[in-house]
Amino acid sequence: MRVLLRSTTETPDVAAPEKPIDLHRRLPGYAATPLVEASALAETLGVGKAYIKDETSRFGLPSFKVLGASWATYSLLVERLGPMPDGPLSHAGLKAWASPLRPLTLIAATDGNHGRAVARVARWFGLDARIYVPKFVSTARIRAIANEGADVIVVDGFYDASVDAALDASKRPGTLLISDTARASTDDVPKRVTAGYTTCFAEVDLQLAERGDQRIDVVAVQAGVGGLASACTHWARLTRKDCPPRVAVVEPEAAACVMTALAANEPVGVAADQLSEMNVLQCGTISLTAFDTLRAGVSCCLAVEDDWAKRAAFALRSSGVDTGLSGAAGMAGLMAALQGPMADAVRDHLGLTPDARVLVVASEAAAAALAPAVDVLRETEPRVAALA
Repeated sequence: MRVLLRSTTETPDVAAPEKPIDLHRRLPGYAATPLVEASALAETLGVGKAYIKDETSRFGLPSFKVLGASWATYSLLVERLGPMPDGPLSHAGLKAWASPLRPLTLIAATDGNHGRAVARVARWFGLDARIYVPKFVSTARIRAIANEGADVIVVDGFYDASVDAALDASKRPGTLLISDTARASTDDVPKRVTAGYTTCFAEVDLQLAERGDQRIDVVAVQAGVGGLASACTHWARLTRKDCPPRVAVVEPEAAACVMTALAANEPVGVAADQLSEMNVLQCGTISLTAFDTLRAGVSCCLAVEDDWAKRAAFALRSSGVDTGLSGAAGMAGLMAALQGPMADAVRDHLGLTPDARVLVVASEAAAAALAPAVDVLRETEPRVAALA
């Protein structure tokens, strides 16, 4: 395990964001995900309260990623079509609204959940989808994406190679790139994807308000390229600016691209070529649209081994949240930091007193890597090809 303790700075100036939650609430199948209070985990961590935002199911998918994919796609289509009618939305209405743009193919790179989310959103709007995945992605994850109706291209390389392939494909006519990572700080679409994730934290505020105790002192969030962590940091520093919680970012030991970039104070990457069981976090390059927000607002970076994620997943299941190793990474980071040799330094730096309130996000279901249920399987074989 590695730990990086940091000082935060002034948050970069940002425009007043739109509220993606207003769209998400209108979509068919919307429901706020649970906020679980886990007293046993609070005792394990030595804090007053531990909350788990349970993102193991969103719109029938096993991850929060559909929040970003739906908002980014919608906001891009609005620029071409104008706004949708007011009121609740139906799947038929979404398809009818987007019909003037067909044929149009949504393009994305993924190591699992983002690609499946983009494929699902394409189905909602009656569009096509082509998803590029690195070679280490499991057959089950590939099949789950393909069963959403997408063409899946397996790239002979790691995650960054699939990002390059998707970018190249999006230069062809009739395509629209829905990328959750940015190769330039001016890239617009990843910002929209990250904005979509803010629905998760907007719900947290509402759920805490209902309980009459809105305090959060520390939030630990996992990072692949940094999109969810950026949304979390934006929430902590701007939405909760009167009393911002400290943000701890957690990554696999062998793919700690956020820690590496923040330690160097520039967006350098890592190889990320050692397989981790936290495989949807196995990314080598921080998203450049996330870098400034994370550099300003992250108080602590934690790089942990798979064994810690296994312990954390078991602990979260004991609290009623059935998440996988990637989904348990935030909790894994806290457990590793507070039970390891740097526990006193981490506790002091983050202000984790015996009365502290902590929040983690369980970002995917334990079954996320499994093929979907029989009732959503396509009758034909999934369209999967290899790209050397």
